[in-house]
Amino acid sequence: MGPEKRSEFLSAVHQRPVIAAARTMEDAREAAESRVAAVFLLGGSILTLPEMTATLREAGKYVFIHLDLCDGLGRDAAAVQWCAQTLAPDGLISTRAQLLRKAAEQDMMTIHRLFLVDSSSLNGGIRHLTANPPDLIEVLPGLVPKAITHLRDTLNLPVIAGGMVTEERDVEQALSAGALAVSSSSRALWRMGL
Repeated sequence: MGPEKRSEFLSAVHQRPVIAAARTMEDAREAAESRVAAVFLLGGSILTLPEMTATLREAGKYVFIHLDLCDGLGRDAAAVQWCAQTLAPDGLISTRAQLLRKAAEQDMMTIHRLFLVDSSSLNGGIRHLTANPPDLIEVLPGLVPKAITHLRDTLNLPVIAGGMVTEERDVEQALSAGALAVSSSSRALWRMGL
């Protein structure tokens, strides 16, 4: 994704910082009608992803597909290319740096999903992301403000807080810690007036 489109995305998410995390077609339809600017597709299959993506695109949403969680997609370069050519999402999400490199080559934004369980996973994640920088980082669980601040300051990359974000105060806490946005499967948060 070119710098202008990336900048537009960052601006849109800054204005509407809740990102819908959708797993089903029903979720995608609900997200399409919500206030969110962007949707992370964390489910679906090669059979349902075309309709899910089209529904969200028609509603003017930015669409990101989590390669590791969608059925029927291999965890290889062919899956990335299929997504780029068939679905044309704005970007891909993965825990695998090699897939994100391929996505960047296909002119898609990249989001590296980082799971934090302790200081060792934080430090290892920083080393890994320094060597393989994505466009954005999604940190899970999203209720770790100290880690959000540390990742943003250390890597100088936008951070999205995801996982276990279920209440408005969770959103406010993550944003106060320096997150660009939060991703949540809570439909009530998709309708928030932030």
